[in-house]
Amino acid sequence: PFSISMFAQEVEEVVVTATKKEESIQDIAVSISAFDSESIAAEQIYDLSDLAEVVPGFEVAKGIGSGSAFTMRGIGSYGVGAAVVSSFVSAINGHSALVSVFNDMGFHDLERIEVLNGPQGTLFGRNSVGGAINMITAKGDTSGYYGNASIDIADYNGLKTTSTFNIPLDDKVALRLATSTLKRDGYMENIYSVQKDQDVDGRNQVAYRATLTFEPTDNTTIHII
Repeated sequence: PFSISMFAQEVEEVVVTATKKEESIQDIAVSISAFDSESIAAEQIYDLSDLAEVVPGFEVAKGIGSGSAFTMRGIGSYGVGAAVVSSFVSAINGHSALVSVFNDMGFHDLERIEVLNGPQGTLFGRNSVGGAINMITAKGDTSGYYGNASIDIADYNGLKTTSTFNIPLDDKVALRLATSTLKRDGYMENIYSVQKDQDVDGRNQVAYRATLTFEPTDNTTIHII
């Protein structure tokens, strides 16, 4: 006697913009890891250190104060400073931007994160030998009013707040507001400073983002961020 077991499994299609156009991640010849908003929440990807836990070969080294170094497959820039040009490209909505601060503030209200492994061209402003991180922010939509807010309390008097609100202005225009704040005392005693409350690696950060989305025609969408 023998038995046969058969099953079918549907693979969810992930659409990315790693080549500056929308394509299925299964159709492009690029080594890429992509996470949508649901995956970011499910995997608890709050900052770049969390991203390194789920992207093979990607590592992050946090510097004291502001700044971080990135490596992909063992290749990267280990210097942290204003004069250091990283071998890793970071981009927000397809435009090259300094991303070290995101290791401190963390991610908030993102539609998708794309991590491209290995050498990349100049699609995101400049070429790189290590790879690229492309963060796509969530945009406003006219489906209705909605929002959310959260407060996290931690040790060292840590307090983090986040909020997101979507406001449709009419059937073609929508406004999306996202805020994030982070305050925390330093956790390393500064024995050099004579002033109080000067412990090292504290946080006092605020981030705001407003996105105005306008759809004048069925084939045209304008985002002002």
